[in-house]
Amino acid sequence: MYLLLPLLAALAFALGAMVYKRAYQEGAGLAHLAVVNNVILGLVFLPLIFLEPNPIPWRDWMLPVVTALAWATGHLLNVISLRLGDVSLATPLLGSKVIFVALIGHLVFGQELTAGRWVSAGLATAGVITMGLTDFRGGKRAGLTTVTALGCALGFALTDTMIQAWGPRFGAWGFLALVFAAVGAISASLMPYFGMSSLRAPWKAWRWILVGAALSGLQAIIITGTIAVWKDAAGVNVVYATRGLWSIALVWTAGHWMKNTERHTTGPRVMAQRLAGAALILGGVVLALTAGLRR
Repeated sequence: MYLLLPLLAALAFALGAMVYKRAYQEGAGLAHLAVVNNVILGLVFLPLIFLEPNPIPWRDWMLPVVTALAWATGHLLNVISLRLGDVSLATPLLGSKVIFVALIGHLVFGQELTAGRWVSAGLATAGVITMGLTDFRGGKRAGLTTVTALGCALGFALTDTMIQAWGPRFGAWGFLALVFAAVGAISASLMPYFGMSSLRAPWKAWRWILVGAALSGLQAIIITGTIAVWKDAAGVNVVYATRGLWSIALVWTAGHWMKNTERHTTGPRVMAQRLAGAALILGGVVLALTAGLRR
């Protein structure tokens, strides 16, 4: 039953991507979505430390900091990919995250990959290529949405791996509180780069920024909390990967309510190609899970 939680998170993420896109349209900038959003998350997560019954091993303080760096990098690449390209392209590509989780386990921790896992990686790669071809429009920006979205998936895959490996040392709630406090601090340190003037935005933009932060916080606490408590990163990510399909469905059915024009600007052929690519990625993710269960 706990896998119903990442399903809720997938819906929240897909809707949040639409909200981020709308915030950009209303005048928001990267500083709002990469700094303000994460500082809010840090404040929201911090009270979780009081729910942790176990003592915090402060000597291992670098572990939540490194995890936070991976998450902050992934989030930054996510908002950049949405700034550069379409929701219906960037979000489905994040389904490749669970494949990265398997590969990191193989390359970094020496875990053996079954034949099924290699086939699933091939399916996911085919899906990425299928979707990535729709990102080729010529010019200097060609393919940047695909590259940044895949970088985002890698950053979040590293985060999940670290939460599952290091979370038990701190306790689920203590580790998450420290990780997102560090996320807020790391993101705030970027403000000298952006400049304080970058925080100026119309009130209409701030409404979407705050809604986006709420959805970001909701899906983050669901996913990280579920992994920390049930320690099933693969299973959680299979269900979570449906956010790509949800994003395409939202763009197609409700995009006009949020002034999203992707359905009309890309055309049915491109949308169908993206749906096919998302389905391949999801198929690879499901195969990765079933191969792991058989093993």
